[in-house]
Amino acid sequence: MSKNTQQKNNSSPLLILALDFGGSATKGVYCTQKNQTASLVMEPEVVKISLDSVASSVLGATEPENAAWVNCMGETFAVGYLAKSKYYANQGLKELKYERAIAKTLAFIWAISEKLQLGKKFRLALICLLPPGEFENRDSFHKNLEAILAGFITPTGKIQVKLTEFNCLPEGAGIYLAYQKKLGQAIKTKIIALVMVGYRNASVLISDKGIVAPDGKTSDLGMIRLLEKAVARTSGQDASQLAPAVVAAGSDISTTPLTKLLKSTSNTNKRHELMQIQQAIKLARSEYAAVLTSWLDQVVARNLVSEILFCGGTADYMRRELNSHYSGTPCLWGVGADIPTQVDGFGLGSRLADVYSVFLYFSQQVS
Repeated sequence: MSKNTQQKNNSSPLLILALDFGGSATKGVYCTQKNQTASLVMEPEVVKISLDSVASSVLGATEPENAAWVNCMGETFAVGYLAKSKYYANQGLKELKYERAIAKTLAFIWAISEKLQLGKKFRLALICLLPPGEFENRDSFHKNLEAILAGFITPTGKIQVKLTEFNCLPEGAGIYLAYQKKLGQAIKTKIIALVMVGYRNASVLISDKGIVAPDGKTSDLGMIRLLEKAVARTSGQDASQLAPAVVAAGSDISTTPLTKLLKSTSNTNKRHELMQIQQAIKLARSEYAAVLTSWLDQVVARNLVSEILFCGGTADYMRRELNSHYSGTPCLWGVGADIPTQVDGFGLGSRLADVYSVFLYFSQQVS
């Protein structure tokens, strides 16, 4: 390496970042040459607001990810916890992920730059995951992002980021890459269905003898469909509060996690309400399982597939039903790369597997 190149390379820090724009949270794994690999999680909310409103909004000291807003192209967006807590923003589950992805990406980059003190100018190598159904948007996402990164405004002033490398893969690609590494050449003898079920989408990719067809299938049959069914049968509950309790209650629908949800004050009413919520979840779960497996049967030809690779938090939650529906086909779970405890600072476990595996793959390429 010539002396000039070396100086140029050392002039500004390089941030390597992998992002997963999940419906329930934006998850990222990142590092720089000086810093260890770490993860960051932000709430999925994004809302357009006025710059005046946000300038006076954050009082007191908090982590940057809880006070993130960005101003670009003449518009200001509050992102994550700030959007959710102060502006009552919604999760945007009806919109395409990539439409909100730019504001989320900028907010994420700013929060990391604060944590690592990267300054006002640095370089970025970015890889992100999108649902297969939105994959054709990756070029416009790339172009818009590159232009906006050149100069955007944050709570700590203007930041200029040079996008040196960009890649975009379909959700589930990380799990597939980790499995490919484990299997080696043997992957060329199999037809594998990769089934990813998250909070908002369910998607399927097919790997035929080691070649992944680019035209994956995506539906809006994520966890949110189960929650909507449960909400319809209970009074005064909302999906985002219900979600953690439903997951904690597990497949046997244990009542302990559900007691936090009770609105009643008298004991008799509490007991009645608890039974009502439990019953609502039970029915919602079996209806959702029927809808999800019926869709999967249309896109996964059972007689052709040698195995099914399941990933995503909702797939884990529906494991019992999915295993019994596909009892004749080998079903694989938890195939992603093992996540070191120091990386999983937010305790996300398997929900970080896809983006962490993609990060490992990408950071090897970059370095």
